[in-house]
Amino acid sequence: MPTREDVLNTAAAWLWIPYDAEVHETEHAKVVVKDGKGSVHRAEGLPGPELVAHVRGLTPSVPTLWAVHDLSVPADLAETLLRLGASVKEDFDVLALDLTDGVPDLAVPDDVEVRRADGPEVLDLIYPVTAAAFGTPLANAAFREGDVADVARQVAAGKDRTIFRYLGLVDGVPAAHAGLTLDDGVAKLWAGGVVEQYRHRGAYRAVMAARFTEAFERGARYALVKARKGTSSPILRRAGFEVYGNEVHYPLPPA
Repeated sequence: MPTREDVLNTAAAWLWIPYDAEVHETEHAKVVVKDGKGSVHRAEGLPGPELVAHVRGLTPSVPTLWAVHDLSVPADLAETLLRLGASVKEDFDVLALDLTDGVPDLAVPDDVEVRRADGPEVLDLIYPVTAAAFGTPLANAAFREGDVADVARQVAAGKDRTIFRYLGLVDGVPAAHAGLTLDDGVAKLWAGGVVEQYRHRGAYRAVMAARFTEAFERGARYALVKARKGTSSPILRRAGFEVYGNEVHYPLPPA
């Protein structure tokens, strides 16, 4: 089993920088800005109030989102953020599942099919699913072109491929999507969602099982996911995941 420290530190370091984002970085902080909003990727080496002031100084007119987990330093970072005007946006469980002994049986229904996105045909089916499941716009032409190129590079990598996406279909209708990134023996699960009218039909379990199998066959030690407490976290716990800690997101307005 992974240790609590390993899981929480891996979760805290799990970050994404969009290709068109601006990066502001010093020895004490790293802030990624996209569409007028900042995400704090690193903040360290100063007391809480000074650290927050330092980050605000990097992007003075931009609101920032801070992710604070149980091992964040300084220990009073969450209290400092709240005192300086932050609020709680989302509260996630950090969960992990040991894969060294194999993949759990999730009892996927027979009427649910899973396809891996290895080309544009499946990607084109995924975009409407993610838009409906997460309430986001459909992918535009430029995004789709980049996505297709990324998938082609991953497929060409063969056994060294690290990023996978899956489409779940219920009775042949696209209904669910989920992503997987393999990183140094850890299977990071992301963007799992189901179109509302197909929920409670086993589609979420199906794309989860597909990711477990892929990760296990490629040597992952454990699966890691950040899950909303009231929605996906209970499903994941029933599938065998254990809660290792919390990650709370605090949006902070500009100074």
